[in-house]
Amino acid sequence: MDVLPLQNGSQPAKKFAGLDGLRAISALGVVLLHACVPYARHPMPGLAWPVHDGSSRIVDLVLWSIELFIMPVFLVIAGFFAYRGLQRHGETTLVRQRARRLLIPLLFGVVVILPIDLHLWVLGWVIEGQVEPVKLRSFKFDGQIDKDLWGLSHLWFLQYIFLYLCVLSLGSFVGKRFQRLRFPAWSLFQWTLILMVLGTAVLAVRPNVVWGFQHSFWPVPSKWIYSGLFFALGALIAKHDPQFQRLSSVALRLWPPALGMSLAALLLGQWHLNGGENRFASLLLAAFTCLSATLLTTAMIGTVATRVKQVPPAIEYIAAASFWVYVVHHPIVGLIHIDLYLLAPQWNPVIKTGLSFGLATVISLLMYESLVRTTAFGRWLGLGWQRKPKAGDLLPMDTSAKPAVEQPAKAA
Repeated sequence: MDVLPLQNGSQPAKKFAGLDGLRAISALGVVLLHACVPYARHPMPGLAWPVHDGSSRIVDLVLWSIELFIMPVFLVIAGFFAYRGLQRHGETTLVRQRARRLLIPLLFGVVVILPIDLHLWVLGWVIEGQVEPVKLRSFKFDGQIDKDLWGLSHLWFLQYIFLYLCVLSLGSFVGKRFQRLRFPAWSLFQWTLILMVLGTAVLAVRPNVVWGFQHSFWPVPSKWIYSGLFFALGALIAKHDPQFQRLSSVALRLWPPALGMSLAALLLGQWHLNGGENRFASLLLAAFTCLSATLLTTAMIGTVATRVKQVPPAIEYIAAASFWVYVVHHPIVGLIHIDLYLLAPQWNPVIKTGLSFGLATVISLLMYESLVRTTAFGRWLGLGWQRKPKAGDLLPMDTSAKPAVEQPAKAA
């Protein structure tokens, strides 16, 4: 099973099929979040986008609801499989394998995707009249535009995950050689409480970790710490509850408080985005945001981890393509937004959001099928994939109508 929070093409063990399905749906959630950006009533502070085109309360609610939990889901799953990979292969092998799986797609994204993003974003600003056409050649800006433009954009996640893997491996290495430096033997519940307190403290100081976007070519300390807490939670789950038995047993009971906390966080978030300033309310916002992210993530993972034994072929395919979709969808969504801004200015923002999401998803999947799934380029990226036959499937050239024997999943 891959350590990555986005599928790289390996087929998961059957007992983790639910996580694979959750990962696929979450990847689509990222596309939907970006499809919402120009139509949200409360634009995300710090997030540059090529156009802003009307607004909708519904779209705004969808965007900020997804923002609460989408990256924590990926981070917890990544931490879970990182710890499993560490136990199986050791520190050196884990870092070496994951360096290739993460840094090659990151390099591709930086060299190919980010320049496309840059040109599309500036083109959109020229069309909106924010900047002069000459900026399409100079790319020199002042003020907030320059501050929000330069960075890894959506690719920050790959950089952060690789650094977390390095920290996890280093911690394991040190712990093996210096027994006194090992972490206390606390329970998973105790560790979770500690992580939530730390997450709340980070958001109390820097709420824009969630209620905004921090853009940079290098890790932003507050964002790196907050995101790392969820990666750590995934590793702790792998250590204390590797089969998700305890988490699954309480998952259904987590949903009511998770939804309640999320509603409270969204209401306070709207207050914050409207310019509200109150120290106590800001602390509540931080607490509810961190609690809702933790509860929603653990409820989702606990619900699907042991209950879902097999995912439909379509979801399995999306899971395999999800890493590619994550890397390439960004400029596709931006281009669609520019087109809708020009060609359908009067359309309802909800319709535009749905159209942007659907087109970007379909185009990304078609690109995966034609350019990546079975090609040398896909193998170089580490994103190639072929569905393994399962019991009851017929092999393509099988004329004897005998069921294919399921092959055991290869450990990452």
